[in-house]
Amino acid sequence: MLHCPNGGTMGHLCGRNMEIHMSWLKNAVKSMMIVGTVSALSVWAQPTPAPTTGDAPCVEEANVNPNDTVATGGVDADGYFSMFDGTLKGWFQSCKTGHSEGSNVGAIFRIGQSEGKPAIYSNQRGTTTGGLLMTNKKFTNYEFVFQMWPDYGNDGGFFNRTPINGRCFQTVLDYIAGASVGGTWGEGGFTGRDFRPFSFNGNEQTISIPGNPNGEMSNWTTITSKLNPTSFGCPATGCTQAEWRTMWDFDNWNDFKLQFYGGSANGTGNIHMKTWFKKTTSTVWVPIIQDTTLAQVVPPGFIGLQVHGGGRFGGTPGAPKGTWYRAIRWKPLDDKGIPIPQKPIPTSVAKNPALIESRLSASATMLTGSVNSDYTISVQDLQGRVLESFSGKAGKINHAFKTNVYGMLMFRINTEHGEKSVSIMRIPN
Repeated sequence: MLHCPNGGTMGHLCGRNMEIHMSWLKNAVKSMMIVGTVSALSVWAQPTPAPTTGDAPCVEEANVNPNDTVATGGVDADGYFSMFDGTLKGWFQSCKTGHSEGSNVGAIFRIGQSEGKPAIYSNQRGTTTGGLLMTNKKFTNYEFVFQMWPDYGNDGGFFNRTPINGRCFQTVLDYIAGASVGGTWGEGGFTGRDFRPFSFNGNEQTISIPGNPNGEMSNWTTITSKLNPTSFGCPATGCTQAEWRTMWDFDNWNDFKLQFYGGSANGTGNIHMKTWFKKTTSTVWVPIIQDTTLAQVVPPGFIGLQVHGGGRFGGTPGAPKGTWYRAIRWKPLDDKGIPIPQKPIPTSVAKNPALIESRLSASATMLTGSVNSDYTISVQDLQGRVLESFSGKAGKINHAFKTNVYGMLMFRINTEHGEKSVSIMRIPN
């Protein structure tokens, strides 16, 4: 039974005290409703804490080694090459775009953990400095899939065939008011490509359709209405805000897929950009955009993961968080978007590190010896920091060190049989 502030009960007259009590009760209920609403819109379950490991350094293009990559190993059962092996092998940071604001250290790109799996954590440095984490390898026609977990208020992006200055056609990953994930944007001077199928309107669950007034390709409902929408869970008339609220996981990882192909030679076809998403627990891809533009030549270029500069990466007020990526994979397409068949790693290969035979020795300047299988070797110090990585074919090794770190070093040898670690002393002259 609810008691009056003066000691009576609801069954008795409480006078002015009762009015005060009822006013307090109404405010308490209102507060609980507000808390419930905030809880429904939160992304507080994002991986924490933010990693404190070293950042991806800014690298000049002349020093980028296109062969230092994990992108050309064997494909998995789905026909994808890995683009992320749990380290930043195969990636470098470009500080040559306006997002870095002239900084020579750029944005924060680090390796962290989520559910026991490695992931790339990205965020602004300070309150305004962004950057681009780029692949060492250049790409032409491709399909990329990855998992992402952004914090609302973060402006990211996937830069397609980008030069080191970032001038490219971008697939936007703008988890921020007035923008969207999965749309397109002409970055750094490319024009006529601002298509936002929807736009966030104040929070991550409230979207406006169309996202901007640029025709059919800026209207998610219209786009999906022509793609058999009932097959991926939307009404026959196309996807709306209601479907976004059920299909996108606001408190967990989501899978993202994009294709970029065409326009790789003068006059041979249009650039095509297509995007899909799904919860990691789902098996059904939901399209966002299926876009074509006029014929335009875009030469092979790097892939870039963007942290927007200028304060557009702030996260939730009072609790700034980053954007996370993991399980990054890719497959090659032809100029018409058809996958190019790849030979998977034979399932008969024994996964037994004992089958890795290596004879390695280190001088002040060289690592020499041999490995009996095609390999990737990661050189680390005793704190586990990756100093450099390189790959090669089975046989002799003559590798010139790129770093000047001496003492006991760990050499992690990865082959088709698994991983083997060897400790070797490197002594300066």
